Amino acid sequence: MAENSNITTEYGNILITKNVIGKIVLDVVAEYRGKVLISNHKGKFTGIVGRLSGVDEISNMEILFDKDGVPDIKIYVIIRFGTSITKVTHSLIEKIQKKIYTLIERDPASISVVVAGTISKNIAKRNIEIMKRYDY
Repeated sequence: MAENSNITTEYGNILITKNVIGKIVLDVVAEYRGKVLISNHKGKFTGIVGRLSGVDEISNMEILFDKDGVPDIKIYVIIRFGTSITKVTHSLIEKIQKKIYTLIERDPASISVVVAGTISKNIAKRNIEIMKRYDY
């Protein structure tokens, strides 16, 4: 597995890095307006304080590329209490897949969303993984 992907098109080579895929994931998560938060595998999220101190949310994602440049993506999230875990995780996976397909014209190898916790006043630890594999 590689840290980036080099795609050849009729216009030349395009280098896709972990940060590009991570930015796509962050844009999709932002659409949920605080109902979904990126966390690490332990269920801790950085929030605004982490961003100000330089902690990068993309570093909490597991993004690797196979030999063909197709990404495997695993993200950890915390979901606000009262939000449907099933609906949100499936919707996240679908939106990430569509945006990546638009970028590289291929489906990712897999997208995995791990619900590391739910939050109301406190964070309740969870470990629920929803994964979708794509055949290409």
